[in-house]
Amino acid sequence: MPGNSPEHSPTPETLSDLLQLRARQFPDRLAFVLEDETGAKVEWTFGELDQRAQAVAAWLAERASVDDRALLVYPAGLDFIAAFFGCLYAGVLPVPATYPKPRRPLPRLDTIAADCAPAVVLTHSSALNGLCLDQQSPAVANLTWEPTDQLAPVSDFTPVQRSADDLAFLQYTSGSTSQPRGVMISHANLLHNLESIRQGFEIAPADAGAPVPSGVFWLPAYHDMGLIGGILTPIYVGGTSYLIPPTSFLRRPQSWLELLSETGAQISGAPNFGYELLVQKTTEEQRAALDLSNWRLAFCGAEPIHPATLRDFASAFASAGFREEAFYPCYGMAEVTLLVSGGKASDALKVLDVEREQLRQHRAVRVESTDASAQSLVGCGTSLDGQQIEIVDPQSQQTCADGSVGEIWVRGRSVANGYWNLDEVNRDVFQAQLADSAEGSFLRTGDLGFQLDGQLYITGRLKDVIIIRGRNHYPQDIERTASEAHPAVGMGAAFAIDADREEQLVVVHQIEREHRKADLDEVIRAVRTAIVEEHELDPHAIVLLKPVSLPITSSGKVQRQRCCEQYLAGELSVLAEWTSEPKSQEGVKPTLPAPDFLPDVLKLDTKTLQSRIEDWLIHWLTARADLKSGVMQRATPFAELGIDSLTAVEISQEMDQQLELQLPPMVIWSCPTCEALAVYLAEELVTSRQGKAQTA
Repeated sequence: MPGNSPEHSPTPETLSDLLQLRARQFPDRLAFVLEDETGAKVEWTFGELDQRAQAVAAWLAERASVDDRALLVYPAGLDFIAAFFGCLYAGVLPVPATYPKPRRPLPRLDTIAADCAPAVVLTHSSALNGLCLDQQSPAVANLTWEPTDQLAPVSDFTPVQRSADDLAFLQYTSGSTSQPRGVMISHANLLHNLESIRQGFEIAPADAGAPVPSGVFWLPAYHDMGLIGGILTPIYVGGTSYLIPPTSFLRRPQSWLELLSETGAQISGAPNFGYELLVQKTTEEQRAALDLSNWRLAFCGAEPIHPATLRDFASAFASAGFREEAFYPCYGMAEVTLLVSGGKASDALKVLDVEREQLRQHRAVRVESTDASAQSLVGCGTSLDGQQIEIVDPQSQQTCADGSVGEIWVRGRSVANGYWNLDEVNRDVFQAQLADSAEGSFLRTGDLGFQLDGQLYITGRLKDVIIIRGRNHYPQDIERTASEAHPAVGMGAAFAIDADREEQLVVVHQIEREHRKADLDEVIRAVRTAIVEEHELDPHAIVLLKPVSLPITSSGKVQRQRCCEQYLAGELSVLAEWTSEPKSQEGVKPTLPAPDFLPDVLKLDTKTLQSRIEDWLIHWLTARADLKSGVMQRATPFAELGIDSLTAVEISQEMDQQLELQLPPMVIWSCPTCEALAVYLAEELVTSRQGKAQTA
């Protein structure tokens, strides 16, 4: 690795101390390299990052007080990292937040802002115009928004002294709209968890002088795995982190592995869906062109891990040099900073086959993998660095024997201080006591699992959270959205099932008695559109039931688990049902012919060009989305057709190639119909062609 030789230094007590130490040790070593969607690269050394963080801190110290909160709302880029550490240097609590889509309000951002009451919103200068703040809610638009990317680096700011027990930042859980909670993570929590990760990944300490591995990451910085795994861990071990925007991965999944191949990086990872997407979206030729032989640790977490996904990925990319033993399944959550369990990097992948019906009875009974009743589970390692994991009966709160399923409880220095402003909830969640021991307070994770032969296996959730693509969705939020989508929709249940080797959303609602003669196809379209628009998630199935047929408790509460069981058994009183088409497993869709109007862009008047584009879009999107002829019309909302955030990014990439443009990844969200998109594309095409003509 380039840079200065390491010096013997005291152990840092805070993240501020950590970055200052790395800047002294390795001022010229590359810390971060970002490759954006155009292929342009931005590189920062540890010394440069320290100076940029000082610039943010000096500016912030004049405008905020110690322990104030600062929302960080950045597009993908390195300026987020400088702002994060700038807040730490100034003694201000950074609060990473989702970057809003242009012209679309974001209820989650409203909730976070209302909860933490930020003194300022730090952002990038490009965001102030692109976000269209006048179209966000007043609670968000009226905050003080300040860009930090144009501040000149400084090297004379003295960071505010903080202790290990002081809060470092608030990590809001990945809730859907109304439920995100601010996890209070201290410097001590972070440094303990980073040390656990270092030990689990089997990386030598930065001061040891051993070669430091590099990593490649695409998860967003506001996600705990993206922030702690992709940004803070590389700083902790003194290595180089190569970053690509999440939209680059979603547009071209192979870009992740291409960067791994190019850099020879040894560490990277993603939720299960990332590996699944690469199996689906790459060809044999693309795989053969890669060199993944240096990839020694491929972590997988943040959502249920499917053994078949890991097996298929290892098989598909064996020709590129990928080895199955590189997989590092792990279990984590924001409430434990990040990593709860993960084992050692050198451990072999452990897959356990248990009897399915016995597992439903909360017992893990081994069977042969060839047994028809076998269900395969991936081992997620064990606790690290002194952390304690117990499996507990959620009713009696007594510890369970090995092989018995119960709630996962955690105790240790990585467990956070609780949720911001939720003292009563904290007593229930963070201060749980075992009935058969006096060991102290535990965190109740709400997840179910068992331990066997030293391995932790995750089997489900005690709480009703739905995890899709690494993001939590709360069923009550989705149920509210469905109920408000159409007057005919009554009480309902949202839950997840395992389909296409990932969690898929099913929405079941009964019809109100007075609307029994409503157009149920129209009701289903309204529900689907509302869920896609508000939650950026296309349901797997929408089911409408007869009035008063939904399973509920004697007190009138929805029985989501019972509803799920009846759905899978075909026992619901169904009036109408829609189910999505099975996903294609054939990889890349064939490219459709280029539009015939491209040569005439500068010859056509505006209305004619818009009309030609509109006709092409209807034809192209109908074929691209496998729709029946006539379903797509000029004013049909894309959300009505189930074009969710992932599909929107994929389509924008293909549209780039068709039209020879560099479109925003989420252009379909800003222009949500063929009619609106045609107006936008006409303007972009004319501008692009005029620019090319002037430079010819």
